[in-house]
Amino acid sequence: MVSFTFLYPYWLIALIPLGLILPWLAKKNRKQGLIAPHLAEKLGLSNKTQTRIALPAIGILWTLAVLALAGPSWQKSPLPAFSLSGARVLVMDMSRSMYADDIVPNRLNQARFKALDLLPGWKEGSTGLVTYAADGYIVSPLTKDSSTLASLIPHLSPDIMPIQGSNAATGIQEAINLLKQAGHQQGDIILITDGLSNTESSDSRKLLDDNQYRLSILAVGTTQGAPIRLPDGTLLTNANGKTVIDKLEVAPLRELALRTGGLFQISQPTDRDIDSLIKATEKPISNNNTDASKELEERINGGFWLLIPIVLLALLGFRRGVILTTVFILTPVDHAFAESWSTPFTNSDNLGYELFEKGSYAEAAEQFSSPAWKGAAQYRAGDYENAIDTLSPLSDQQSQYNLANAYAQSGQFDKAEALYQSILEQSPDHQDAQKNLSLVNALKQQQENQQQDSNSQQDSQQSQSDQSQSQQQQNQQGTSSSNQQDMQEGNQNSEPQDQQQNQENRDSEPEQGQDPNQSNSSQQDSQQQQGAQEQTQEQKQSQQDQRQSRQSQENELNQQQAQPSSSQDQSEEQPVQAERNAEGDQEESDDNPSSMSALASDEEAPESVTASDPVLKKLEQVPNDTSALIRAQLILQAREKQVPDATENSW
Repeated sequence: MVSFTFLYPYWLIALIPLGLILPWLAKKNRKQGLIAPHLAEKLGLSNKTQTRIALPAIGILWTLAVLALAGPSWQKSPLPAFSLSGARVLVMDMSRSMYADDIVPNRLNQARFKALDLLPGWKEGSTGLVTYAADGYIVSPLTKDSSTLASLIPHLSPDIMPIQGSNAATGIQEAINLLKQAGHQQGDIILITDGLSNTESSDSRKLLDDNQYRLSILAVGTTQGAPIRLPDGTLLTNANGKTVIDKLEVAPLRELALRTGGLFQISQPTDRDIDSLIKATEKPISNNNTDASKELEERINGGFWLLIPIVLLALLGFRRGVILTTVFILTPVDHAFAESWSTPFTNSDNLGYELFEKGSYAEAAEQFSSPAWKGAAQYRAGDYENAIDTLSPLSDQQSQYNLANAYAQSGQFDKAEALYQSILEQSPDHQDAQKNLSLVNALKQQQENQQQDSNSQQDSQQSQSDQSQSQQQQNQQGTSSSNQQDMQEGNQNSEPQDQQQNQENRDSEPEQGQDPNQSNSSQQDSQQQQGAQEQTQEQKQSQQDQRQSRQSQENELNQQQAQPSSSQDQSEEQPVQAERNAEGDQEESDDNPSSMSALASDEEAPESVTASDPVLKKLEQVPNDTSALIRAQLILQAREKQVPDATENSW
């Protein structure tokens, strides 16, 4: 027996007014009217019978209507359960070409942002994460928790890849392996990359032709390309020493995506590319799997059965038009149709055009529903940014011309020039476009001249400042040298008499042809050299003392702490061998009882327990660095694989 319930119980509150209205009507009918009851009965005007029938009928009709609206339910309907058990894998390019900055801030950061924007749109099914450079690696297996992937994506970079290069086919192969291991013979692969070589395209095509997986591609970059700026600030060069300019090749990417029935999108500043990819991949190919072990139950609204007595009671009131009159009185007025009678046949575009003709462009833009007229009104009102947003989706020539004017007014001369040229290609006789194009070119030239003038002024100011600084330095050196000579002369005069006698004896020793002034100057020079040598010796001695103190401090710290940082730095250069050395160093430090006892004596009791336990000590030495942990995971996968072949490009 299914329990009885109301689907919309709040409608039962409508029974409260009925309990107030019925007593009031009964009391009103009992009052004496203008005609005496015995006279009204003689004249046939008595309404006692009607009152006895009307009040109960109103009460019953009201009660039945409220119960029907409350939705009484005593039955359930079983429904089959469907679950979206499909899957998708996100494959991200981590080759060094992702450091190119032809899009702001660079391709790598833009790819991360786009990947993070994709995750919230995939609400059904499971998602995996794969990255590749010279080889493909699994970062995360298939999971329904998108927050896990969102915490890993910001830490992906070419620096954590074990081997540099670019081989998209290996990343696609790892994605296919993930899907097959989970039992998905169909699924989506979303590739975020900045381009494929001919070898990568052919290898990827062979992999996808043998399977039923759909590949969608999001291309990051521009066809103009840009140099590859590495994290240390240097530009990547090829074997000949020339700077590498990596350009986006659109044709092979589009062909590969369309071949498998997927979607190809180029990265855009807006979210249109993300929305398109989400719509294409949010419902996987294998999305209609029925789970026979689960069923959903939905309650059936039985209120429609109460309509039968309601209709029968309502028919009794139509004899005198009671129900019909009540319906007309209680029907609300739809204010949407209460338009002004002065403009009964005027729509919003007509009103906008009237305001446009009057010069009220801002008000006209609010009235227009046509994007072309709305953009024109926004342009006339000086709202160029909104005019650009309104006119950008339109492709007709007039709208494109207005869009070019809006770009020119907002200072975006390159976009305006491109639109004017496209208009002239379609209509070479478009005089307004020709005039505006020449005007835009003149403004661009003027802007470039101003920039050159400002740059030349800055260079001249910089050169003047450099000259003034050099002169000041020369003056300071001259004054300092004169001061040193004065001080040396004073020191010579203040020496003891015996030193003066020795000096006189020494002065008498030179040859007869020597000038006494020359001997004095040579003595001063020798004294200056001796003073300078003493100062340099003192400086060297102080530097040696500082170095010795620093080395002693570092030795003390090294005795008290483990050395995970040095092993980690070495592992970045030699991934496989350095990790083994680091593990050996950590085991040796853990086996050293003297260092552990020193830590135990200095710390408190709880900390001494963790310091004496080798397992806890190793856990403390694990760095809290997500990038390093991902790199270690990729290195472990690289150990289990064969060394990949050299790729066509090392970037």
